[in-house]
Amino acid sequence: MANITNNFAEGSCTFEPGSTQNGDVTITGPIYQGETKPKENAPNNPSDIGSPLHLSQNASKIDLIRIMNAWYECGKVVDANGGKLTKKEFFTWVGKLFNIDLTNYDKDLSNSMSSSVARDKQLQIFNELKDKHESIYQSK
Repeated sequence: MANITNNFAEGSCTFEPGSTQNGDVTITGPIYQGETKPKENAPNNPSDIGSPLHLSQNASKIDLIRIMNAWYECGKVVDANGGKLTKKEFFTWVGKLFNIDLTNYDKDLSNSMSSSVARDKQLQIFNELKDKHESIYQSK
């Protein structure tokens, strides 16, 4: 007989009245194994995770890409096991979080950096964030 360890959070499992909780286990659907990338057969619709977040009208997709790219490059994110995600995996999840398609994040970022967009314009979002943080800090 196999040895099974129950790693479910307390209260996350329900048992039928009278169950000894030691009976047979029947699995009727897919099991999440903690992978950091979407399942192969998962739909590609960014809103599949049901995130309520969207970019506001005064936000731009490229600014989100710039911010998240810097966040990733600074090593500020890991997967559930503490390992490094690929940048593609990371941007897939960021896209799902904000309900936008970021599958071409690399092309968008590359086009932005190689185009005639001035460096100051590319850094504008970081300056805006810095200024906002300073104003919040100074108001306390």
